[in-house]
Amino acid sequence: MKKIYLLAILCYSSFSFAQAPLLTEDFDYTVGDLLTTKGWNLTGTSTTNPIAVTSPGLSFAGYIGSGVGLSAGVNNTGQDLNKLFTAQTTGTVYASFLVNATATSTAGDYFFHFYDPTAVTAFRARTFITAQTGQMKVGLSFNASTVTTNMATLLNFGETYLFVAKYIINEGVLNDQVSLYVFKVGDDISVEPATPSIGPLTGTAADIIPTGISIRQFDAAQRITVDGFRVKSTWALNTDIAPNAIQTIDNQQIEFYPNPVTDGFLNISSTNNSSKQVEIFDLVGKKVFSETGISNRVDVSKVNAGIYLFKITSNNQTTSSRLVIK
Repeated sequence: MKKIYLLAILCYSSFSFAQAPLLTEDFDYTVGDLLTTKGWNLTGTSTTNPIAVTSPGLSFAGYIGSGVGLSAGVNNTGQDLNKLFTAQTTGTVYASFLVNATATSTAGDYFFHFYDPTAVTAFRARTFITAQTGQMKVGLSFNASTVTTNMATLLNFGETYLFVAKYIINEGVLNDQVSLYVFKVGDDISVEPATPSIGPLTGTAADIIPTGISIRQFDAAQRITVDGFRVKSTWALNTDIAPNAIQTIDNQQIEFYPNPVTDGFLNISSTNNSSKQVEIFDLVGKKVFSETGISNRVDVSKVNAGIYLFKITSNNQTTSSRLVIK
């Protein structure tokens, strides 16, 4: 009877599914950790000047990736890295991330792009930063190794900005598009602006299948800090969960994400910081995880991949949801 009851809950609890990003990277590790030990892969062959976790993390009011974990320093020439997500063959892909540059050369170059491991050097939405009269100039190309279009406004070194690179996968060939949105603190990021900061730029080269993002070190003068990466198929910069993934316990709203869990950690956000108990049950009702005193982050890395019932208890009240761990 217990098994049937749990399966019924799992089926009934579809209202609480989270909107899982294709990729999340908050660099919630230890200063000095090499990104190649945290799921990032070499783009190219260079291992010189490995990219590592740096401190502090970056903040940007209203952005879901703000103030979580630390950051990464793309601060030299040498190692370039990529991190993969599920290959996208239709629709639109948004890659959002925080940027704080303190220096670069006047020549500059691209430090970010979309990546397809089967397309060799066909890098899309190459995003550039160059120095100009004490400020920085942001540029974009569809695939070219030089800037196609520069942003009209110069930005300030030492300030944190939110970048959103957009890749539209269109039917046919040679017609995919890329755009770049750049926000300063205080801008409205709740909805996608009608006009991007740069673009859209239409491809004249063979299409790729967006499968990853890449960060690049282009010269010794480069000092660029990146943080808070999110890759999604929709514009959603202030949350990682769908509106119906919010639940209430004892008049407090509780949100949990990402779902599916892909990096071993489940985040819990609530309107107060009361202690919570987290329990995870498998499909036959066996408890596989239990921890008390949880505040906002749960390490579920030792739970095997699969589908589970996830329960949160706070102030003697409980809510439950289906949880997928990959």
